[in-house]
Amino acid sequence: MHLEYADWNGYTGWGEWFPRIPMGTTDPDDVTLMMYSAESFLVPTQELNALLKAISQDKPFALDLKKAAELNKTEEVIKLIKSKGVHTEFKVQVNPDGIRIEFKPDHADACFFIKLSLCW
Repeated sequence: MHLEYADWNGYTGWGEWFPRIPMGTTDPDDVTLMMYSAESFLVPTQELNALLKAISQDKPFALDLKKAAELNKTEEVIKLIKSKGVHTEFKVQVNPDGIRIEFKPDHADACFFIKLSLCW
């Protein structure tokens, strides 16, 4: 289904119509920012994939990560995550029940956000 610009005014994409303030471009045919954001998403996704593989397949690594997180050793957790090739800027929150890692883009123009939560 292709909507003309006049048809998009107020459409949320969720089957309901209500007035909204356009964000960024108002041209529904301009996908430049979406394409840039998707491209910017690729590297962090690959890094996250490598980290998840290490956690799922390398028991000593997973154990070290869990122990450091349970002891609230955030700097050690960050060091361990980076040791698996994660170079994208991230924040980490740890507690005795799990870990949460948030990836944000290096450039403000790239609109993406990845949040990973693992519990044990």
